[in-house]
Amino acid sequence: MSTIAQTLLIRATGLVPVLAAREAAANDGRSVPDETIADFHRLGILRAMQPRRFGGHQASFDVFSRIVETLAEGCGASAWVYAVLAEHQWIIACMGDKAQIDVWGDNPAAVASSSLAPRETARRVTDGWRLSGRFPFSSGCRHAQWAIIGAKAEDAAGNKPIRYMLVPMEHIEIVDDWHVLGLRGTGSCSLVVEDVFVPEHRTVLFGDLMDGTTPGSAILPEYSLLRAPRGYLVPFSLPPVMFTLARRALGLVPATLRTRISRGTREVAMSEVVQMRLGEAAASIDTAVLIMHTRRAQSIAAVESGAAISPEAIARNRRDVTFAADQLRRGMEALMAVSGARSVYDTDPLQALVRDVMTIGTHVVVSWQSAMVPYGQIMLGVQAAGGEG
Repeated sequence: MSTIAQTLLIRATGLVPVLAAREAAANDGRSVPDETIADFHRLGILRAMQPRRFGGHQASFDVFSRIVETLAEGCGASAWVYAVLAEHQWIIACMGDKAQIDVWGDNPAAVASSSLAPRETARRVTDGWRLSGRFPFSSGCRHAQWAIIGAKAEDAAGNKPIRYMLVPMEHIEIVDDWHVLGLRGTGSCSLVVEDVFVPEHRTVLFGDLMDGTTPGSAILPEYSLLRAPRGYLVPFSLPPVMFTLARRALGLVPATLRTRISRGTREVAMSEVVQMRLGEAAASIDTAVLIMHTRRAQSIAAVESGAAISPEAIARNRRDVTFAADQLRRGMEALMAVSGARSVYDTDPLQALVRDVMTIGTHVVVSWQSAMVPYGQIMLGVQAAGGEG
């Protein structure tokens, strides 16, 4: 591991107790505190994957993904927002030179939130597109200077390929509609755009991102990450938050059961049923983490070696991380069951972890159908691997 990688991970680790102390405030306020974002900037961790030519670290994707896991030890919402803002530096770096200068030329610390699902169609005009619509789930948008919005971009032939479009936040209305089950502190509000012009150079084709053939890969040929198919590494961006939260729950529950007395007569820890359920939960969660870590290490090694990435390998990563996420959910359900009625209280720390894991489980990146169907298609020779979703 490089010196800068070690430094960034040490800084992230040092921030864990600070984030833990702020976790309740983040969830109650439905947004990561400004102080936390300031800490991310001060420690330089938001710039892990930003190109060096703008003052970034141009580090391995492994460093970023491990930082996400580490921060979630203190606060799941803060780790999620970090993952979004830092990972989007990769998307911006995949755009052309002019777009990168627009974002980082005057403000090298600028970050972008997003709403990537293509819910609207952008209208073609001279030198770009006009974009309107409402775009939900923009985590960390109150802390961003830009937004990356996915849209179908209709061309003269009537084709509608998906493009990711960079829009300055000053042209966007943030709608405070984030009243949700879990990840409350992420501030994932909706964005409203009214007939905004997006110049051609501030867009990148989704297909090029998925193929690793973006303009940015030509600008920085030495930065292997920019040649990586996006779908190959995306499973290791946001899901690590889920894995850490499950490990936190696994550490929490046994400690609460060791001294508990059931109905005032029997030590809960002496129950073989309790022992069995805890063993099952540990097996599910530990195995899930092992799967994710193994695939992540293999994938990053492949990217950094310059090896060709096959459609099957892309689909396999999505399949395996989704399978592991399902194991996490099973483990969390077992922990809830063995914890009993106490976990239904809002003040119970397990409940908050379960709500966050359930919410992450609704994200398309760990959607069972979206992961398993493309892999099954490849096995049958029916269709090539699907994308990020």
